[in-house]
Amino acid sequence: MKIRLNKFLSLCGIAARRKSEEYIQSGRVKINEQTELKPQTIINTEIDTIYFDSTPIKPQKFKYYKMNKPRLCLTTMASDEKKRTVQAFLPKDDVKLFPVGRLDYDTEGLLIFTNDGDFAHKISHPSFMITKTYICHLRGKVSQALIKKMRLGANLSDGFLKPNKITLVKNCIEESIIKITIHEGRNHIVKNFFKYYAKKVNKLKRISIGCINLGELETGKTSKLDYNEVMNLKKQIQIKES
Repeated sequence: MKIRLNKFLSLCGIAARRKSEEYIQSGRVKINEQTELKPQTIINTEIDTIYFDSTPIKPQKFKYYKMNKPRLCLTTMASDEKKRTVQAFLPKDDVKLFPVGRLDYDTEGLLIFTNDGDFAHKISHPSFMITKTYICHLRGKVSQALIKKMRLGANLSDGFLKPNKITLVKNCIEESIIKITIHEGRNHIVKNFFKYYAKKVNKLKRISIGCINLGELETGKTSKLDYNEVMNLKKQIQIKES
């Protein structure tokens, strides 16, 4: 089978496609003992041997998990962090899992983990329009007039954001609850959106990614995505590709 080098690395579970490109460009990948620096190089899996950090690699069986990430927990697979990371809550597995996107240290809720780099790339990239829904606890009361303005979007420092949907769930003097759905994943994007409207986020929780729902999964728990969950999410991706 002929395939691009960066995609092959993602199929092997090394990393998502963008990170795989960084690995290739930094000289960590060889084709038949020769260092290759171009991520788009075409290889033939029937005759070529690919090495990552001098170790031969081959495609893995793909696995998919969902986690209810706790607050005060870093979304990283680095082993040298002093703070608690999501690794503490992952099951032991024979494949290298990595998170699809990330949640802030103080944000809780749904994270997807996989060794399928192509799948991870398509869920994360805004061009595939895979939605993410959050429950946001905001300080103070929120008027319906402000909700109408929020629906029009906000010019953030890293680009314009218009929510796919925004709903006022609860409105009190001290704290209001808003449900917001977006399809982008820029750093602190939800917090920055509400900051634009002079609203501070007290608590933030992601409850869905595409058709995958957090459901009744307890905080700090991880479970395998079942066949239907994986296939339905892949169908969503395919629809956006067509």
